[in-house]
Amino acid sequence: MEKVFIGNLSADANEDSLRKLLDQHAISFNNIVMKRNFAFVTVHDKISVEEIVKKLNGLTLNGSVLQAEPSNGRRSRKSTKIQIKNLSPNIMKDQVEELVNAVSRSPKKFEQALTEGLVYVTFNTPEEAEECVEQLNDYRFDDGSRITVEFFRSQRRSNRSNSNSNSGAARQDLPLRLVVASDYVGAIIGKQGQTIRKITSESRARVDIHRRESHVPDTLVTIKGSPESCSKACREIMSVVHQEASSMHRNDVPFRILCPNSICGRIIGKQGNVIKVFMEKTGTNIVVSSFDPFPGGLIDSTSCFIDRVITITGPLENCSDAEEMISEKMRQCFEQDSGSFQYGAQQQMMFPGMPSLPMLPSLSPYQNMRPPLPYMGSGYYPGSFGGHTQMQQQPEVVQLYVPEKSVGAVIGSKGQNIKNIMRLSGARIKIVGANDKNGSGENHPFNHSGDERKAVISGTSEAQWKAQFYIFEKVKNELRLAAHDEVHLRTEIMVPKQSIGRIIGKGGQNVKEMQRVSGAIVQLPSEEQGDIDEVPVTIIGHFYATQSAQRRVRSLMNNFSRAQPAPRRTRPGAPQQMI
Repeated sequence: MEKVFIGNLSADANEDSLRKLLDQHAISFNNIVMKRNFAFVTVHDKISVEEIVKKLNGLTLNGSVLQAEPSNGRRSRKSTKIQIKNLSPNIMKDQVEELVNAVSRSPKKFEQALTEGLVYVTFNTPEEAEECVEQLNDYRFDDGSRITVEFFRSQRRSNRSNSNSNSGAARQDLPLRLVVASDYVGAIIGKQGQTIRKITSESRARVDIHRRESHVPDTLVTIKGSPESCSKACREIMSVVHQEASSMHRNDVPFRILCPNSICGRIIGKQGNVIKVFMEKTGTNIVVSSFDPFPGGLIDSTSCFIDRVITITGPLENCSDAEEMISEKMRQCFEQDSGSFQYGAQQQMMFPGMPSLPMLPSLSPYQNMRPPLPYMGSGYYPGSFGGHTQMQQQPEVVQLYVPEKSVGAVIGSKGQNIKNIMRLSGARIKIVGANDKNGSGENHPFNHSGDERKAVISGTSEAQWKAQFYIFEKVKNELRLAAHDEVHLRTEIMVPKQSIGRIIGKGGQNVKEMQRVSGAIVQLPSEEQGDIDEVPVTIIGHFYATQSAQRRVRSLMNNFSRAQPAPRRTRPGAPQQMI
């Protein structure tokens, strides 16, 4: 008996509808096991597996495009192909071959990957490959560099197992996301979906064409699968686009790939050395858009996506090679950052009010997003506050202190930048005049200029998150910090004076834990505050640290407010008013 995996089932799909579909296509089967959003179909032999995959993959059932593929089960399959990673630039391929030959004398195939620092080696048997992995993993060369040796695509399989055992912070493969002009979407889908069905069937990748908004000229296409499948599907899609462009008498259409802003610095490299290598090896021209989520950009219409566009121009095959190199580099960066993603998930569990992090893939699915954001689907870049209703988002006020030298960049010419920040975030922002230094601290340890201007931000938690992110990014760009450096700013939250004890905690436990988990500096007001109702809590750190601490302070404030007794009625029958 063999099993076939049927994925991407709609919510209203059931066993009866799936049986009816199988009968319509004259597919014989033994049993159907329904799960949530997917099912397993048991068939007689491998020939039946090929038949059901050919007929059902890419077919539409109840409005959802089905994904059909053989079920691999949970058997551990060792490959004959291994990958040697983290090779330093001064280690040549000949040295790698000599090292591997010292372990195994049998004939083998060496492949230099498009991405630097990676070599594939194929053996005759899985046992030989396993022996090489065991003996060479963590091997250290004379120059001090240490290599990683593992089975090819083993990381992808381990990610799948992690998704079962580590819910809420599961690591997943980084999808390939293309941006194509909406004019070509019809050609990509084809008549009755024949073209897209053929692409998914031949490439073995899943292709999601996201819903188009009338005011957006481009459409997002998400491709999921193995690296080879994603690149093959991308090449086929762009081939269709080029053919359609030729029929419309247009010039060649470039590849446009979305890349998380946090990764782009490493794609470019110091002084552009990495991206220059990509262009030289592939004979293409590659341009990475600047991060400016304001007028005219893709992010202007999808403010929850912190992405940049990588544009590749040149012959189709050359562009495809460049896409493979860039995608491989993105996957490497994604793997390196996985520790940070797990830390972000822990922050969310520690501080339940904190919004999802849009820069971090795989922390939550697309379905948590709310309209009217145009690029919807089951991808990897969440919207903020996916599971919260609008009733739960109460207006908040935060005071963010910006270095004097960066205020002009935040405001922009004729206030254009600050207006766009307010429009994209939904928050209200007021920059206090230069003569008003109220609350500005000259002893701020991360202050670059010694002077600060106060920005008063009012809005929901989601609006606060977006507005503060954009301001942090503007300041970072203005200070010309490196891609891996973070700008540290100071924020203040006004809290009821009576709640300070709750924020501090017994023996200072709450504030110590807050600082340890968030990485921010939290400063509480002194006891000599006079007869006032509210006092400021100062938070200093980079964007994610300050957001984490802010969420925790808000959560403690809410707990304090709920614990307060309700006021007594002033007279019988009078309505009870809550403060």
